[in-house]
Amino acid sequence: MSALLIKNMPPPLHERLRQRATVHHRSMNREVISILERELDLPAARELPPPVKGLKEVDHQFIVDIIRRARDSR
Repeated sequence: MSALLIKNMPPPLHERLRQRATVHHRSMNREVISILERELDLPAARELPPPVKGLKEVDHQFIVDIIRRARDSR
């Protein structure tokens, strides 16, 4: 089985993990595995929201036009 070392874990996060493991009657190691399994098993569709349709693509010319309009409105 593989091992994972987590370096520089902030003490408040470590304490929250310890408390959560205690509540679930698990070791900290088992709690981390449980969290990772749950989070990594999410469907891919939920990882990123769907793209918004109907919006203008932001390209170089679009930005140049916005800057010009802003300068002209001064």
